[in-house]
Amino acid sequence: MPITLYLIRLYRTIRTHRRLGFGLILGMLLLSVLGNAACFYAFDGRRAGASFGDAVWYSVISITTIGYGDYYATSTGARLGTLVFIVLFGLGIFTAFLGMVIDAVTDLALRGQFGMHMAIASNHSLIVNFPSEARVRRLIDELHSDPDRKKREIVIITDQVERLPFEMPNVLFVHGSPLLAETYRRAAVEKAELAIVLPTASDDPNSDAVVSSAVSVIDSIRPDIRIVAECLDEKHALLFEAVHCDAVVHGTKITDHLLVQEVSDPGVAQMVDVITSNVRGATLESALVDADLPKVTYSSLAKSLLDADVNVLCINRGQTGHTSFKDLHPQKGDRVIYISPTRLTWNQLLNRT
Repeated sequence: MPITLYLIRLYRTIRTHRRLGFGLILGMLLLSVLGNAACFYAFDGRRAGASFGDAVWYSVISITTIGYGDYYATSTGARLGTLVFIVLFGLGIFTAFLGMVIDAVTDLALRGQFGMHMAIASNHSLIVNFPSEARVRRLIDELHSDPDRKKREIVIITDQVERLPFEMPNVLFVHGSPLLAETYRRAAVEKAELAIVLPTASDDPNSDAVVSSAVSVIDSIRPDIRIVAECLDEKHALLFEAVHCDAVVHGTKITDHLLVQEVSDPGVAQMVDVITSNVRGATLESALVDADLPKVTYSSLAKSLLDADVNVLCINRGQTGHTSFKDLHPQKGDRVIYISPTRLTWNQLLNRT
């Protein structure tokens, strides 16, 4: 049988019989290298002035078919060793070994593209569901434009697409149902910082039920993660009251408000577009009141902050948002909503007054 045909058949046999295992192939490869090295060292070592390490070097170079020529077999014993351990045995095993390595790398790459692998990420953001490519890409751009999240990974979780239709830096994909705990474990939810749950589609009447269920699954696995969900229909708000969700955004409701506002007051939509985007201009930020409470009103504080290019818009206290805060004094737990080129903590806001 020609040696080439023999190698091809041996390689196909090993690939077909996966039960031989990578470990067995590696062991056989090691045996062929050491066997040839032992024969060369025993029969030609003195002549060539070679140590056993040199013999192993000669064996490795031979089995990889490089053949530098610094060492070569001359005696009958060394040549027989090369014939058996390298030509008849080693080359086929080495070919199979390379094939298995290439298969493993290829399989890993394909599993990554089709979202079948475990996401290796930490302190990352999860985007659940895939309503459209344009919507998800815009959201990724906004997250990456946030200075605090610019270099952090984003893991997309969905079963709506087989693979992502785009490639972006620091964006990973996990294919699976957003209602299964195993899907979130593959997305490393235990190490995630934030979960954003999108609707399945803008016109799906069942979307809010799926979103609230996904929120419930995430919260059951990781109760301390921050979860922001989108609700399409305000009538379904009760679905989100039954689950723990840090914030629920009624996208359609906000859009309707903005459309009517723009009719009466042209320019409002442009302003909202700027202050809600991380990509351009100063943007909306928030700071939690968690330290020293000055004996002043928010109104006087806001006047001082204007000179520091910080515009206070609203004070959230519990479920109430105060846009008029003339006689309102700071209380621990308040959240100050302001416009600024940079995100500031409560102490940093105080230092700018």
